[in-house]
Amino acid sequence: MSEPDALQSQAVPMVIAHRGDAANFPENSIAALAAAAACGVQYLEFDIQLSADRVPLLLHDESLLRTAGVDQVVTACVSSELQQVCVGEKDRFGDQFSKEKLPTLEAALAALPSEKLTLFVELKRQSLRAFGRRRVLDAVLPLLRASQHDVVLVSFDAKVLSFARERSSLPIGFVLSSYDQQAITDIVQLAPEFVFCNQRRLPSADIALWCGNWDWVIYEIAKASQARSFYRRGARFVESHDACRLAAALRQ
Repeated sequence: MSEPDALQSQAVPMVIAHRGDAANFPENSIAALAAAAACGVQYLEFDIQLSADRVPLLLHDESLLRTAGVDQVVTACVSSELQQVCVGEKDRFGDQFSKEKLPTLEAALAALPSEKLTLFVELKRQSLRAFGRRRVLDAVLPLLRASQHDVVLVSFDAKVLSFARERSSLPIGFVLSSYDQQAITDIVQLAPEFVFCNQRRLPSADIALWCGNWDWVIYEIAKASQARSFYRRGARFVESHDACRLAAALRQ
């Protein structure tokens, strides 16, 4: 093997912790984010929903049922009530994380370690529909601008990312709903720094990803062999619920 080939064979993508270290801790919890950072993962992703009084909270689903066992919709509840809700994912972890409360964005940012991180902050469409894109940005941008960490705004919704471009200098990440001509059109118009895509939406293996002035982020990746394969196809980043284990495997 030639020297350039040897170097290429060692190259690996960077790993983003999808909702923190969500394989071993409740997703989108302060504990999950802290665990991912502690194991050396420098790229953290988490989701944002708004409470009825427009306080940004770390939550993927609009409903609290899956993570908290509470049949309530977050956008219809006030933040003072929501911050008392345990999101310890009892179905997965039993009572191990019974003290893990639903975090506000402000609390999560304050709890992050001082070491420089990159935060991929996804604005969920349920809250965008409930409150409008501009109101969601009103709620999150002041907090994100004040963070000491690098921040990337992420969404499936191209319009909210376009509005964010007008109002801030934060880089943006567009999540594809499909891998087709419409997606290409949207990417060209939006010009995001990052493009996210579920691996299941991509064509068969060994076909190179579209080239452009963005970095690909492919999710959900569990195995080092998958991560290396997508790196060869053009993905600089992969996203995983089990980011600590994946990052360790890629270092071997």
